[in-house]
Amino acid sequence: MIISVEGLDGVGKSSLVTKLSQTMQIPVIEKPIKFLLELTPRQSENIKEKIYGKYSADIQAMYYLLGYLSALEDGEKKDYIFDRGFLSTYYFSCCEENAKLFDFFANEYGFPEVTILLYATKDTRVKRIQSRNKKDKDLNKSRIYMDDYEKFFDAIQRYNIPHIAINTEHITQEETCDLVLNILNLWRQGEEYKDFVLNTYRIDKLSQNGKISYLEQKEILKNAFRNPEKAVERVKK
Repeated sequence: MIISVEGLDGVGKSSLVTKLSQTMQIPVIEKPIKFLLELTPRQSENIKEKIYGKYSADIQAMYYLLGYLSALEDGEKKDYIFDRGFLSTYYFSCCEENAKLFDFFANEYGFPEVTILLYATKDTRVKRIQSRNKKDKDLNKSRIYMDDYEKFFDAIQRYNIPHIAINTEHITQEETCDLVLNILNLWRQGEEYKDFVLNTYRIDKLSQNGKISYLEQKEILKNAFRNPEKAVERVKK
């Protein structure tokens, strides 16, 4: 099983990836191109500066897509959790100039079994970063105050990516981790349960799900475990 965890800075990706890895006993591939080339943070930053400073959008995209493709092939041999995968590569690197390259990769190589997209508003994400460290270097990035999720949504819809979109706006990191573990446990029970999860946690239900408390969501999942067909019909209505 390959699970990709996606989302913007401050949304709680790292906490979720760590918890999933520890609980499910699945190793993590953090930023696949760094994993493939065994790069140190400094080496990775130097290559990034060179690629974005001297080369075309095609080369920029191919660099990160190479890492993504290698991770997919590694995932054929054993289970992995990706800390950022295709969605993040699309978000940060796709543009009009290289969109056909992403189309080719998507159609030719596909996606992880499931992509988990964590969502929170800009203000919430900034507050979370500040709460963990008021001097966090991420707070110096101008994009942290401008980023939104539209490009993530565009990729999911464009390529019909199997996904679980979690609205973390009003739930804690611990609750998010527990909720995702419950969802994945349901997912692994079979196709009926996958249908329920895919229908319940679509990106177009992020706002609706954000109004449902953590405890209410756990109860919904518990009921779905008992009767998936009935749960799916209720969700579709």
